[in-house]
Amino acid sequence: MKSLLRLKPYIQPYLWLIVVSGILAIPLAALRLSPAPLVKTVVNDLLMNRNSRTLLLFPAAVIVIYLLNFVVRFFHFYLLRIVVARVNQRIKNQLYEHLLGLSADYFTAQSTGTLISRVGVDPQYIDAGLACINTLIREPITFIFLFGYALTVNWKLTLITILIFPPLAWVFAASGRNLKRYIARLTEENARLYSTIQESFSGIRVVKTFRLEKYVRKKFRDRSERYTKFYLKIAALEEATHPLVELLTAIVLAAMIYYGGRQVLAGRMTPGDLLAFFAAFALMINPLRTLNDVNIKLNQAAGACERIFEILDWRPNIREAENPARLTTLEKELEVRDVSFAYPDAPSRGVLKGVSFTLPRGRAVALVGASGAGKSSMVSLFPRIFDVTGGSILIDGHDIRNVAINDLRRMIAVVSQDVFLFNDTIEENIRCGRLSATREEIREAARRAHALDFIEAAPQGFQSVIGDRGQKLSGGERQRISIARAFLRETPILILDEATSSLDTTSERAVQSALEELMKDRTTLIIAHRLSTIRNADQILVLKDGEVIERGKHDDLIRLGGEYAKFHQA
Repeated sequence: MKSLLRLKPYIQPYLWLIVVSGILAIPLAALRLSPAPLVKTVVNDLLMNRNSRTLLLFPAAVIVIYLLNFVVRFFHFYLLRIVVARVNQRIKNQLYEHLLGLSADYFTAQSTGTLISRVGVDPQYIDAGLACINTLIREPITFIFLFGYALTVNWKLTLITILIFPPLAWVFAASGRNLKRYIARLTEENARLYSTIQESFSGIRVVKTFRLEKYVRKKFRDRSERYTKFYLKIAALEEATHPLVELLTAIVLAAMIYYGGRQVLAGRMTPGDLLAFFAAFALMINPLRTLNDVNIKLNQAAGACERIFEILDWRPNIREAENPARLTTLEKELEVRDVSFAYPDAPSRGVLKGVSFTLPRGRAVALVGASGAGKSSMVSLFPRIFDVTGGSILIDGHDIRNVAINDLRRMIAVVSQDVFLFNDTIEENIRCGRLSATREEIREAARRAHALDFIEAAPQGFQSVIGDRGQKLSGGERQRISIARAFLRETPILILDEATSSLDTTSERAVQSALEELMKDRTTLIIAHRLSTIRNADQILVLKDGEVIERGKHDDLIRLGGEYAKFHQA
């Protein structure tokens, strides 16, 4: 339960609402006590003494009590609902923003479905826990009022009710421990279920193409079965706890019926007193039963808090320098100096080993090599998606680890083969290149990217929604949207990562024309399989197993007759 204390900063701004709601618990508890003395009055005055005035007063009292109950109960519960909604909003916002601020290695280590579950599902368990705050205030007050009233009716009979407390405490403690364990497993299985759904839907074209429906259905059913098993364990525990509480209550009630009945027969209690006591006891049981539900919800909330704060305790591995240099443009050159790199989840497997080259301002350097040579890994190092594990990358002599991250990333535009587009309009997807861009600037960027023809032919033009990841567009069209973004970004450094490798010949020609215009007056790093896209580069580096094995211009490397010449011949 200690994890619940970490919610304090989220609750603090709304503490006054909780206090007002808590104060309202006192009159609400008193109103909930009122049926017991009313029963006593009705039985003794109306039924036994036949007092006709009671017949008029009793209905009026009932109406007044429940009118007051309406007002008090509304504000008691609604004020806390405001707290629950606002705390949920703050937690989700912070979780989402925190995850966006983490370095990329966290996203390679966790499935997307798991992270979605953390942001979307876990805060709901906290909602249920927070909703228990006024219950924790109201129900003990209600119980104390009822217990005090029962003492005034018959103190000996009241003492019998104390017998129920020790076994109830044991039931609450035992069920709470087991529930917390099962709920943690249930949440993990739910995250895996989310992951399966996310993968299946985002990869629906692959699923259909390779006829993987049977495979993904089985995967989903297996994970759904594991989720259901833990859900049923929790259900069994909850459903066993409730009747067990009722059984313990019934045992004490039987003792009270026997003892109270003897008191009435002996003339030491009136029938009205006994019925009033039973009414008070029945009303006392409700707080006990409610507190059992609270015990379950608090354990669920505690488990959710542990998982949420586990994520909030993660810290990005890409850190801002204490006194970062402020750069806005490239004046001289970009230098890669003896760079080595290994991914954080496989530190022993070097992807790049001692790579060095210089890229002067306005020139183009190309990296070529077989798949797995380390070309695309280099792309992640320039904008510091990952940091080098050895050596350094410098812009005008400044190590990029000492440059303000926002400044660094504003200087770089990337066009890759894996274009990510949002399920939004064409205009908004291009605007991602520079959020402050006007519509005229967006249109001009589209024109320069050779994208105006298919955009204007679309049903709503720039306002056409292009579907999840741009599925309503062809590969070449998606690529030109990406190039339009790069034009809009107006950066001095451009990285082309296999930008035409997955296109057909017609689309490649259109995209290549757009890329050639984009590269003008920009310092460009080109990653390519197709050698036709890099023959005019100022320098070509051939990578193999993370090392530079050849370097030079296209014609020189062909004459050398080495690895590059083999690629060219192939």
